[in-house]
Amino acid sequence: MQTLYIVYLDRHHLGDELFLKSLAQHFAEGASGEPACLLVHGSGEKVERTLEAKGFFPERSDGVLDVETDEQRRLVERAVRETNQELVAALTDEVVSTVGIQGVDRNLLGLDEEGHVEASNVGWLAALLKQRVVPVVSALVEQEQEGTQEVWAADVVIALAKALTSSFDPVACGFTTADQPGLHDATGMKETVGVDVLDDLDEVPEPDAFRHIQQAGIPVLLTNVQGLLAGDEPRGTRLQASE
Repeated sequence: MQTLYIVYLDRHHLGDELFLKSLAQHFAEGASGEPACLLVHGSGEKVERTLEAKGFFPERSDGVLDVETDEQRRLVERAVRETNQELVAALTDEVVSTVGIQGVDRNLLGLDEEGHVEASNVGWLAALLKQRVVPVVSALVEQEQEGTQEVWAADVVIALAKALTSSFDPVACGFTTADQPGLHDATGMKETVGVDVLDDLDEVPEPDAFRHIQQAGIPVLLTNVQGLLAGDEPRGTRLQASE
């Protein structure tokens, strides 16, 4: 079964325009649709700047801003949608076949009775991937009481990975800030590391997200753009449970 890399775009990388340009260029330089990739993002620095400009300074909980008013929720939704459009534009400018998808589109994402993110109706998404398209999915869901809201992109990665297992072999992917693929020590790139060491690694943004994804039973590969897209096959360091 074909491997699908579900890329978690953390806030650090979302806010780095040079990184996003490099990401798009590497997609353009590789064989179309190889490896199969799906990008997932939530709110980055854009939404934080938007809220601060309005005098709001919410904290984050599990990667999501703790908004308190309808106005703040609308600002977050708008910024997430704009981030999605900017990502798609960066890829399209490099002639990468891509499509922007808000999590609320076609009932792709929702919340179950316990408030956990779930993905349903993924057949059309799987069809796009098999057509060698790069989907860019935002972490937006629709709630009956509160309307559209952001959820943790790490939970979206987990939900999509579980929902797409009938069509692909999903692997979650996270980008480090290092110049080399994977995590390294004096002997070279490490094949695996335990999730317990993530907090001690400066090159891993948002370690809680990757720990959360691995503990949900989803394989996680930590690499950089070159490691994912520039070789014959993706290279990096796999996360494993702590001993």
